[in-house]
Amino acid sequence: MSLRSRIVLAVTAVFAVVSLFTGWLMLDHAEKSLRIAFDRTTQTRADWLLSQISTDPVVLPLPTDRERMQVLYQAYGQTRELFKSPGFPNKPVSTHRRRHVGERPYSYRAITSQVSTEQAPDGRIVLTLAVPDINLQQDITRLRLVFGIGWLLSLGLAFIGGYGVAGWLLRPIQSIVDQANTISNATDSSRIALPKTKDELYQLTDTLNRMLSRIRENIDLQRNFFGAAAHELRTPLTIMKTGLEVTLDNERVDESLKPFLAGQLDEVSRLSRLLDEFLTLSRPEDTAQTLRLSEVNIPQLVKKCLNQLVILAAEYDVDITVEFGEPTAETYLTDAVKLEHVLLNLIENAIKYAVSGTYIHVSVAYDYDWIIRIQNQTVRADGPTLGLVQPYFQADPLKEGHGLGLWISHRLTMLLGGKLRLEWQSFTFTSELSLPITINQHSFS
Repeated sequence: MSLRSRIVLAVTAVFAVVSLFTGWLMLDHAEKSLRIAFDRTTQTRADWLLSQISTDPVVLPLPTDRERMQVLYQAYGQTRELFKSPGFPNKPVSTHRRRHVGERPYSYRAITSQVSTEQAPDGRIVLTLAVPDINLQQDITRLRLVFGIGWLLSLGLAFIGGYGVAGWLLRPIQSIVDQANTISNATDSSRIALPKTKDELYQLTDTLNRMLSRIRENIDLQRNFFGAAAHELRTPLTIMKTGLEVTLDNERVDESLKPFLAGQLDEVSRLSRLLDEFLTLSRPEDTAQTLRLSEVNIPQLVKKCLNQLVILAAEYDVDITVEFGEPTAETYLTDAVKLEHVLLNLIENAIKYAVSGTYIHVSVAYDYDWIIRIQNQTVRADGPTLGLVQPYFQADPLKEGHGLGLWISHRLTMLLGGKLRLEWQSFTFTSELSLPITINQHSFS
C-alpha cells in the first residue's frame, strides 16, 4: 500500500470516529429536544383539559379518540377515580395495541397535571393524559436516517478530498523521487534540488545529497584502488611471463622441466586475464565494455579448459567425463578470453565442491544455441542458488575460496549475451551455460 493511501485511510478513519462521536452527541441532543417539545405540547393540552373539569357538578371534557385520559380526585387522604379512558396505559410510557385488527401498535407518552379545586380547598384534581407518540418516533427515525446518510456522504467526501490533499502534500516527495530516478549511477554528479522551504523535506533532500556524495567518493576510491592494483600487479606478472617464455625458448633447459614451466606460464597468463576481468567488472554498468571478438570452436575450448584443470581434479580425487553432441562446424562469435574464464570458473567450482571419489559430467550440445552443462555430486541434498551469483557468498564456508567465482562467471556471461542457470537438488549441482547465437549477435552489434 502506498504512503498516499495510508495517509488517506488514516485521515478518513480519524474523521469517521470524530464525526461519528460528535454526530451522535448532536443526534442525542436533537432527539431530547424533540421529546421535550412533544411533552410541552402534551402538557399544554393536559392543562387545558384540566381547566375544563368541575367537581360540583361534575363536568369532564372528553379526550379525542387517540388520547387516553385518567382523572383522579384526591381529598381527605382518599383518592377517587372520576374518569378513565378505555385502554388507558398502566405505565406512564407503554406500548398499546389498537383494537382494530391489522393496525400497527404504538406507544404512549403520558403527562400528569394537577390543580386544587375552589369547592374543596383540601382536595385536588389529578389529570394524566397519554398521547400516542407515533409522530415523535417518525420524526426521530427521519432524523437518524438523515444523520446516517449525511455521515456516509461526508465520509465519502472526506475520502475524496483527503486523497487529493494527500497527493498535493506528497507532491514534493514525488519530485524528490523523480529526481533521484534520473540519477542513473554513482558517477552521475547530479544533485537533488533543495526545496525552497527549510522544513523536513529540505532536511531529507540535503541528507540524500550528502549520502550521494559519500557514495561517489567511495566509488572513486574503489576505482582508484583497482587502477592502482592493476598497475602494481601487471608489472610483476609481465616480468614473470616474460621470464618463463624466455626460459622455455632456451635450449639448455631440461626437456622434463618444460611441461612444468609451460603449466606455470599458463597460470601466469590466467592471472593476467583474471586481473583484466576484475578491471572490466569494476567499471560502471553503463560504460561500454571492450570485447575482443573472434570465432571460437566451443568443443575445442571446453577440451582446453579441461586439460588445464586435470591436475586440480587429481588433487580433489574426482574424475571428469565429457559428452559432446552431434559434430558441427558451427563456431561462436565471442570474446574467447572471457568465455574461457567463465568455463574455467564453472569447472573449477564443480571440482572443488564435488564429493571425493565421484565424477564430474560435462556435456556440450548445439541446437541453434550452444548449451554447456556441468554437473557434480555434492554432500548436501540441496542449497541456495540465487545467492551464489552474489559477490563473497559461499555455500560452504569451510571450502577454500572467496565466493567470487560464480559471481564473476555470472557477470561475464551477461556481458557476452548468454545466460547462466544454477540448479541444486537431489545431491546434484548443475551449472548450465546457454549461449544463444541470436542474442550474442545482437549484443555485439
